[in-house]
Amino acid sequence: MLHSTEKTEKTSICLEDNNKDSSFSLGSRTRPSTTMSLLTDKPHSLRFSWSMKTTSSMEPGKMMKEIRKVLDANSCEYELRERYVLLCMAGNPAHDDFVQWEMEVCKLPRLSLNGVRFKRISGTSIAFKNIASKIANELNL
Repeated sequence: MLHSTEKTEKTSICLEDNNKDSSFSLGSRTRPSTTMSLLTDKPHSLRFSWSMKTTSSMEPGKMMKEIRKVLDANSCEYELRERYVLLCMAGNPAHDDFVQWEMEVCKLPRLSLNGVRFKRISGTSIAFKNIASKIANELNL
């Protein structure tokens, strides 16, 4: 069941889309098994396109609180999938504005910074772009 929880933190964002028709930069990563990643205290280390708006030197836990605060403020539902991964939903499932996406706080290894990766799960590219951009702009990292 999806729910809303704590608030307050800063973050960085990369928008990722499963479909190739998106204008966002896509990242790639190797993920350890779900059981293993739930036990780790650190976010995954990834190589993905990033921007100043989507990166932060803030601690990953504080970044997660900021993400949840912004999701709550935008009436988005979410569920914690892993320690630093949220499955999010917005819109009405009966309409074209419904979108489901994943947000993950990631480590940017060469920069000693953290970033937020957005990955579209379902919904139209435009609906994803609209909600992801709105959330990215409202994050205080």
